[in-house]
Amino acid sequence: MAQAATAARLDGPDLTYWFVDRALGWSVVLQLVWVFPHRLDPALVDDVAVRLHHGGLHRRVASPSVPGARPRWVPSTSSIPAVHDETVAADAVEQWARDELYAVDLDAGAGRCWRLRAAPLADGGHALSLCTLHLVTDGQGFVRAAAAALSAARGDAAEPVSTPARAARRRVPADGLDALRQVVLGAVGVARVLGGGLVRRGASTPDPRVPRAPLAQRSPEARVRWAVVSVPSDEWAAAARRHDGTENTLFVAVIAGALRRSGALPPGEPMKVGIPVSRRTDGDDRANATAGVSVYLDDVEGRDLAQVRARCRAAYEALDGGRRDPTVHLTPLVTVVPPTLAVRAVTAGDGMPDVMTSNIGSWGDDLLRLGSTTARGVAFRGDAQDVVPHLPYRFGDGLQSWVLQAGGRTTLSVAAFDESAFPDADVLRRVLDEELTSWGLPHRLW
Repeated sequence: MAQAATAARLDGPDLTYWFVDRALGWSVVLQLVWVFPHRLDPALVDDVAVRLHHGGLHRRVASPSVPGARPRWVPSTSSIPAVHDETVAADAVEQWARDELYAVDLDAGAGRCWRLRAAPLADGGHALSLCTLHLVTDGQGFVRAAAAALSAARGDAAEPVSTPARAARRRVPADGLDALRQVVLGAVGVARVLGGGLVRRGASTPDPRVPRAPLAQRSPEARVRWAVVSVPSDEWAAAARRHDGTENTLFVAVIAGALRRSGALPPGEPMKVGIPVSRRTDGDDRANATAGVSVYLDDVEGRDLAQVRARCRAAYEALDGGRRDPTVHLTPLVTVVPPTLAVRAVTAGDGMPDVMTSNIGSWGDDLLRLGSTTARGVAFRGDAQDVVPHLPYRFGDGLQSWVLQAGGRTTLSVAAFDESAFPDADVLRRVLDEELTSWGLPHRLW
């Protein structure tokens, strides 16, 4: 994503992440973590930071001059040096990275939208963490920006790209028109939601799940349990073929199966699985270009990849046909109405998925190599900072997972949000170990 394109206004999913910060105080942070077998030259890490300054992550959210208008992206002028830590134990990388995920201080309004951190390991290796705000980019956009910065480090320095500032007197009319646009789209969205509700009551299948206890009761600490696991990619692909599925449907089945093994759902209870889908096309420079579909799986279907594949295909076809949860059309309201009212509107859908599975894709060596060193592993994940335990809002339910393929390894980062089913990380690691073993998949837990 070129920096010259950052003059565009926030839209769609961008506004969602901007809104949760404004309404709930959450910063939704994405993170990439690399483990290298050898020590990295600190100057090489600094060069990666220099390249990031010239990439699409280095920008700022500028507030509109008229209430109700959407904020705009403008280039950031902040200087963000890489952070170099003291030596970390080789078996403490996940904890080191987790601490960074929840402590990194990012601020889109101040132009601090990313941070690079490195730590030598006691076994002679090196760990690298790159965090960014989900507001700034989606998963695939983030990995693309990271790969570009790693592969270009120690190359010719890029020239900064400047975006001419629009005169303030021209901004006011433009912002006024955009505010009017948001009001009109918000009104249309309300009408579509009301119509969609009527359609759902009359013609479509309602949520088949029995009512759950509120997530705030099941997760009173609002604390996520984490596990990261890698599988040889050739073994992953072979298992998918053996079960008449795809690598992505195997991913869905594994995470759904891990949640069932935890006992979070009663036997026979349908499970709602949310699947983000990239909607980015050639020349599309949006920060976030994803939509989402949901499928329901019962106990048997979750073990049958042909069934999972059929369910997912039907959901993708419906998305291509324009079918979305009607509450998506309420997004324009987040710039127009008070945050407390907007929270009620945008959380009024069909209920949070039990499982969320996000496929970040397959990537080449440009994501793994830094100088002459190739990482032995890379993982991707994300979460919301500053979720308040005494409020009812949570960033996820059940399990959320991200899968990334690189260097012959398929790596799953898994977050458990339901504390009643996952009282500690050991339970999560156990059910993942059992589920992967049941599919005949050799694996290594980080």
